[in-house]
Amino acid sequence: MEATARGSWWGKVLFADVGTGETRVEELDRDAVRDFIGGRGLAAFYLFKNLPAGTDPLAPENPLVFAGGPLSGTSCPGSARAALATKSPQSGIYTFAITGGELGPALKKCGYDVIILTGKSEKPVYVEVGPNGVHIRDAAHLWGLDTQVTQELIRKERRSEDIAITCIGQGGERLVPYACLINERRALGRGGAGAVMGSKNVKALVIKKGGKGVPLGDPAAFRVASRNATAQCRKHPFTSGPLASFGTVSTVAVTVNGGIMPADNWQRMAPPELGKQLFGNVLREKYLLKDVASGDPCPSKCSKLTVVREGPYAGSSTEGPEYETIYALGSACGIYDLGVIIHADMLCDLYGIDTMSVGVTIAFAMECFEKGLLTIKDTGGIDLRFGNADALVKLVHDAAFRQGFGEKIAIGSRALAAEIGHGSEAFAMHTKGVEVGGYDPRGAKGMALVYGCGPRGGCHHAGGYTVTAELSNPNIDRYADSGKVPIVLYSRNRRAAAADSGGTCAFLTVGMEDAVLAEMIAAASGDPMTAQEMIVAGDRISTLERVINVREGLRADGDLIPSRLITDSVPEGSTAGHTVDWDLMRNEFYVACELDPVTSMPTKAKLAKLNLEWVLDDPTVASLVG
Repeated sequence: MEATARGSWWGKVLFADVGTGETRVEELDRDAVRDFIGGRGLAAFYLFKNLPAGTDPLAPENPLVFAGGPLSGTSCPGSARAALATKSPQSGIYTFAITGGELGPALKKCGYDVIILTGKSEKPVYVEVGPNGVHIRDAAHLWGLDTQVTQELIRKERRSEDIAITCIGQGGERLVPYACLINERRALGRGGAGAVMGSKNVKALVIKKGGKGVPLGDPAAFRVASRNATAQCRKHPFTSGPLASFGTVSTVAVTVNGGIMPADNWQRMAPPELGKQLFGNVLREKYLLKDVASGDPCPSKCSKLTVVREGPYAGSSTEGPEYETIYALGSACGIYDLGVIIHADMLCDLYGIDTMSVGVTIAFAMECFEKGLLTIKDTGGIDLRFGNADALVKLVHDAAFRQGFGEKIAIGSRALAAEIGHGSEAFAMHTKGVEVGGYDPRGAKGMALVYGCGPRGGCHHAGGYTVTAELSNPNIDRYADSGKVPIVLYSRNRRAAAADSGGTCAFLTVGMEDAVLAEMIAAASGDPMTAQEMIVAGDRISTLERVINVREGLRADGDLIPSRLITDSVPEGSTAGHTVDWDLMRNEFYVACELDPVTSMPTKAKLAKLNLEWVLDDPTVASLVG
């Protein structure tokens, strides 16, 4: 097809069926680009258009949709970003993932705006995309290998360093519901996209960067806006301070001191005397090899390449661990040794499984073991008490390979609780089947809405992020149940639009003003955008994600948080005595978002406000809108 490049877009969407080998190119939907910006928003749009309602997540028809944003691969700080959307085998509804590294820039330079993989190959393959089209290559020799060896062998085979490789490990091959895709050492991490790729018998997506630059709508205006964004990041106290020094590990001190870092499967909060062993200064002093960027350009270099220098896990190395990994593989399991966490994090990346889901599921199993709901016979001889580092490490491996008791860990906390029963469902720490992030809503109430009403289950940011405002703003009562919706929605919509769809780092956007973010997006894409229009676009993206989820079976009674947060308080610390009034919070959210109280579908009026009336062309959606 002949496509006309405009602004930051080549005008081409690539479809590749890995089963038949057929490929086709369609013209990019320009209205969708205007309304959904790019990245996460554009991937959600194409998923809605190409996912038949009710499709099994592991069926050949479930698409893997890869998209860059208008800022991806540009001089915008943090612009090494790409997005993926698919139907999750973990939750059974929509999921998306964001990654740094080479994928985003390569996607923007290969001549396509969106890449959509469908079908199922009879044998293992990898998909190579470049300026000369698509090649589906044999990957039988790669099947069974970890993500790092896979990338090394593909580079040797293609005789090129000028490629971006996104692949699965043994977890994706074995269809672990929370398997990841890994590019370099970065993860497309939540919801099980790795299992979707594994179900297609696809080991990797390989993108040749090609000789193309990243197109821009107004290069001169973009240069000015990008310089302003960089200057703001270098002056901001977070992006130039804790983020640069400690990365997301800087958050450990915030949550431990604020009494909201969960420990022992959320039965208590991490005690300061133990939590301080996980602080950023400890990571930096004992384990740091090098400050690295998750992709260029980046003024903060928040990723930390670490190595264990002594002890039983000496020699283990990872890019990280990030805050959520330290919580899930650390305090949630009663472990306060960064050396153990680094080793377990390394294994997760090699095998391609989500650190958060595997860690929180192990923590759940530990509580079941200590309560007598699991026995030593059930666990295959593993003494599964909190703090047992050897048990944690073994189960990370065994979950990825689905062997022994690891097979039970591999199914996730929701499914495992359903098997165990005896009231264990009340302390399985997931929402919609996805294990929750490491911020206790009993001490930062807005996070309950983030977990319970977010688009991809237990994610700590997709549906908003309220911790910074609740812990730092003296005008906000962090223990109040009512009144948190505006904070949730602003943070949700800003991230969905500016970072995840725009194509830049969400952490760096903390240091950028709304106006300069909108200016960069407008100058790159060629479509005018104000700061307010950017926030509205985020609302539109989030609302479409809600429509997808309702079409796939979500209803209001599926917007829940773990029962423990509603009925149990922690025994000590600043959050002692607090629980979440979930019914009140959810009702306020539904009113503000104009959601039907039964179906949870947005109203016709809400769809009209956001230029989403076209979703009513789908008969399933139309039948659910009052």
